[in-house]
Amino acid sequence: MVAFVSNNSMKKPKVVIVGAGSLFFGRQAIWAVAHLPGLKDCTLSFVDTNPVHLDKMTRLAELVLKNTDTVIESTGDYREALPGADFVVLSFAHNNSHYRRIECEVGARYGVRSCSGDTIGPAGIFHTLREFPAILDIAHAMESLCPEAWLINYVNPAATMGIGLVRHSKVKSFALCDTHHMPAKKESYLKLIGEDLDKMDEFDMRIAGVNHFTWMLKAELGGRDILSDIKEAFRRDAVGEKDGGYAKGRFNNYITAHLADVFGAVPTCTGHTKEYFPYYQGRAAIQEEIPPLAVFDCDEREEWTRTMWEEVDAYLSGKKPLSEFHEKMHSDHATDVINTMIVEDGRSYFINRVNSDCVDSDGLPVGNLPESAYLEMECVVDSNGPRPKAVGEFPLGLRSQQMLILDIHELTIEAIMTQDRDLLVRALSMDPIVNSIATAQTLIDEIYEREQEVLPAWVKSCDNSREGEEVATERRVDPVVKMY
Repeated sequence: MVAFVSNNSMKKPKVVIVGAGSLFFGRQAIWAVAHLPGLKDCTLSFVDTNPVHLDKMTRLAELVLKNTDTVIESTGDYREALPGADFVVLSFAHNNSHYRRIECEVGARYGVRSCSGDTIGPAGIFHTLREFPAILDIAHAMESLCPEAWLINYVNPAATMGIGLVRHSKVKSFALCDTHHMPAKKESYLKLIGEDLDKMDEFDMRIAGVNHFTWMLKAELGGRDILSDIKEAFRRDAVGEKDGGYAKGRFNNYITAHLADVFGAVPTCTGHTKEYFPYYQGRAAIQEEIPPLAVFDCDEREEWTRTMWEEVDAYLSGKKPLSEFHEKMHSDHATDVINTMIVEDGRSYFINRVNSDCVDSDGLPVGNLPESAYLEMECVVDSNGPRPKAVGEFPLGLRSQQMLILDIHELTIEAIMTQDRDLLVRALSMDPIVNSIATAQTLIDEIYEREQEVLPAWVKSCDNSREGEEVATERRVDPVVKMY
């Protein structure tokens, strides 16, 4: 491990980033160390199995933080970085766009359109198969090398990985998603209904649900119920809505308004939530007013990644000034949470945790879901970690959908831990956008054939007759990747 050591003798936190070359986190972490008081002059330990990415991110950190007392460490082995860690952030995915493309394309051939493809459906399940064993290995290493450290998971599917960590490790952990980053999330709703942002402190919104399947159950402004105002604003913006050109963003106003009218609560992560229902798959006898979901844009994701590394190269070469880095970048959800845990500034954040230990009532945060439910909820954060605020109860219909998604996530983890293909088939068969058991079996078989170099052998079917594939092929739809 390479370390660039300062002469600062004051104890500062050590933050380990596993996946330092991440599109969404490495650069933001460097910016945060330069700007957030709780992270200044900390030890920043980069871990990445790609030596080129690791080198570039390390050199960028050296440039940005050269006039500080920050200690920068760099290694390809997380075990070298873990001793002395206070926070370990996981933000990695091996060849994500490549495998995500396979999973989404195979799903689309069988009528399973995944507009995001990282949480449920075949893509979500196979992402877990590919990444959870590594996550669990890191957690077990932390148990001996830094047992008091917090593990902060950014790897999707966040709830599935979080459930696995709670069930099968002893580390202190929680999972994050930047969809509900505060205060930006509150600001977006106030802007939507035309209210002044200076009323932020008067805005009480209660949001909860399994990650990427979250719903606003309550919204009040100065004691006045504004949930209906928010619904109406989405209905207004849905009129004449145009195709936005990106799968996760297409027709989200229409779908948000539609689901809010049916279920009585407002979906708050529609770019993901819309793929949790069969309504927008294009298979119904009576179609919606919008086209079926498009499949996740892997080309665009790869272009974003290329652009990120081009910018990093420009900073390293001096083509772009570091002043632009400081102006353009910003802190991240994880770095903000870590900063609050250190300085205890009273901020709250949306964090994925089990449905227990409510900070402001005697009951559970979500009263009609079990204590073990792993949910994204607004949490009060201090040095002891996050504690959820009270939310309320899910309307009938949505409550059962929450339990369905939780069951799929739990089954996926248990299939991995017991190496049980039957549990994997059950998990995918339960998925709301998978239309038959035969389809689930065939999806697993086909994806395994194309990804077997990164998958365990137990995932492979032992049935050489492939009867399930024959049945599924009869229902097969035309291959379509870019839809509408």
